[in-house]
Amino acid sequence: MVAQRGVALAIVVWFIAGMSLLVAGIVAHARIDTRTTQIHLARAKAIAAGDGAIYLAMMERDQGFESSGQGPMISDTRHRLGELEVRVQIAPASGFVDLNKASEQVMAALFSFAGGLETGEAKIVADNVVKWRLNQGAQQERRFSRAGSRTFYSLEDVLRVDGVSRALLDGIRDYVAVGSWTSGSMNWSASPGDMMEVLTALNPEQSDSIGRRREAMSQAGGSRVTRRATNTGAFRADAYVEYGGRTWLRRRWLRRESGGDSSLPWRVVRTEAPRVVAT
Repeated sequence: MVAQRGVALAIVVWFIAGMSLLVAGIVAHARIDTRTTQIHLARAKAIAAGDGAIYLAMMERDQGFESSGQGPMISDTRHRLGELEVRVQIAPASGFVDLNKASEQVMAALFSFAGGLETGEAKIVADNVVKWRLNQGAQQERRFSRAGSRTFYSLEDVLRVDGVSRALLDGIRDYVAVGSWTSGSMNWSASPGDMMEVLTALNPEQSDSIGRRREAMSQAGGSRVTRRATNTGAFRADAYVEYGGRTWLRRRWLRRESGGDSSLPWRVVRTEAPRVVAT
């Protein structure tokens, strides 16, 4: 009888333990589902608010804009959409490093400054990028590509280059422009402040000269920058959406064009997924 009671008690204890684990698993799963739902909601709000604010900022830019202090061709505006505060910074795409056209020296400076590579390693990777563009990579790579030069159509294409890691890609993400719609020519006068630090690392004398030119352009244009000088070509629009104690970045690339299916004087040529950024 005692033995039977002991067995029954053991069964009850095991049953309670099993139920406890099951309940704990259900609670944990519910918490994960809640967090996932919150993340999806935040992403959706960042997309909707970011895209709306970008369109508003582009329309304001058409009318002229206050220089942001980042450079005479860069606008920086704030918009309120419902309960969300959104800051939008728009800069010409020519102010960023075009990985399809940039020189080996510029890319080496970028990989070192923004990518965190040692100087020697940065030069090797920059040389690999040039070789890839000229279709001079590994024999197996050449076997599956046509003769002649090659093009990066998106930033992720750079991962195909020997020596380019995901960490390097993330490091240079905010400094480059990639796509068939870019002009290919670099205009340091149109670069944000962080880009000017790359130029300083590359060529301090040129950086000083362009810095003086930028200052003269800002003074000549007054506080209001003229529309004609700054509203042609392609642009990068960054919308910073404050939501849930985090800052979400919604980035879109736009090109000035008229006609087509849209009544807007521009079209979106690339859209990046929203991501949380440090402020």
